Amino acid sequence: MSQRLIISAMCLASPGTMGGNSKITLEMARHLRKKYEIHFIVPDTRIETIKQNIPDCLDDIHLHVVSQYPGNDKFDVIGATRHYLPQIKAALSEMRANRDDWLFGVCDFHPDAVPGYLLQKQFGYRWLPSAFLFVPFIIENLVKGYKFPPFLYLLAWTYAKLYVFFASFRATGFVITNKSDFCQFPWRFRRQGRLFPYYGGVNTEQLQPPLSTDEKRGRVVFCSRLHQQKGIDGLLDIWKMVVNDQKLSKGKTCIVPKLLVIGNGDPAYESYLKDKANRLGIADSVEWLGYVNNEDKFKIYASARIHVHPTVFDNNGMVAAEALCSGLPVVMYDLPSLRHVYNTGCLKVKFGDKAAYAKAIVSLLTDDAIYAKTAPNDEELTALRAHWDWKSRAEEFNRWLEKIAAVGR
Repeated sequence: MSQRLIISAMCLASPGTMGGNSKITLEMARHLRKKYEIHFIVPDTRIETIKQNIPDCLDDIHLHVVSQYPGNDKFDVIGATRHYLPQIKAALSEMRANRDDWLFGVCDFHPDAVPGYLLQKQFGYRWLPSAFLFVPFIIENLVKGYKFPPFLYLLAWTYAKLYVFFASFRATGFVITNKSDFCQFPWRFRRQGRLFPYYGGVNTEQLQPPLSTDEKRGRVVFCSRLHQQKGIDGLLDIWKMVVNDQKLSKGKTCIVPKLLVIGNGDPAYESYLKDKANRLGIADSVEWLGYVNNEDKFKIYASARIHVHPTVFDNNGMVAAEALCSGLPVVMYDLPSLRHVYNTGCLKVKFGDKAAYAKAIVSLLTDDAIYAKTAPNDEELTALRAHWDWKSRAEEFNRWLEKIAAVGR
């Protein structure tokens, strides 16, 4: 029997949404299903997420369905743990989980993390908790003006510290997003190579041929979860500067800018953003597309001239990789954690400088020479696609699993 990779998916994205941790998990299952026997322990409300995103894999994976916690499983730690723990335990008992199995947790939130930790000694599996983003400490949050809820993020920061401390006693390794987060973990995990920065990937098989230059001339695309962290609030201020820039009306052709916003978020925050666009007088130049995925998303990329990635605090953001692999230049803030991730095809501006960000967008819309110099050329595009393809990412992950299997816990 092949080795088993068991995925604790209590925190898998709900249907109609997608987070980076869920995307990594689903593509991990897709590309490793021939090497491992894949098992998902998943709430009944999240099964459709699997069916919608990896329909070609359903015959090769095993689903162990548990009931969704009726309350708020992200904040009710005790209630959610008491609800999920016996169900996860029953699923592991049914499949006779043992020390030869891997158990991967979709995220570091307690619905996946606490049962994974508590049941490890009983079943002996090799536990792979994930930690895909460490939120900023309250001082950085306030000084840099991220505008994240201070008290909530202080709690999240404290939780992450406790999570890593306790998980490190039973984890075989950690799956993370960026090597810049190595400093968050005990030295022994770094020394023994027991940290794997996944970074995400791109469904290169879904890429679409670009439309002609005239059709896409003024179209700029943003794709992400609608959240303060992703910079969409500040992007609206930047977009007002773009719309009002006189360079767009000069030259042979008047450029009509259009911002295509892919993604959804908390309904109250979405309403705030749309109201803000109205207040700024830019509503007619912003198109809210909601959640779009797979080929339909890449068709939108193919219809655009530029991708904007205005995230204010992040350690990757794989939508930028998707855009680059589609041949689009990307405008982003010069965040330290992204400097070794994104270089080719990018214009980077000083963090928080909205005027410079708007100027970069306008230059790519109006100056063909700057555009040609910035956008990935054919050679760079080939290299980007090879680098970001999910298959190569999964192969790297598999080699890491084989390596740390010999290290022990």
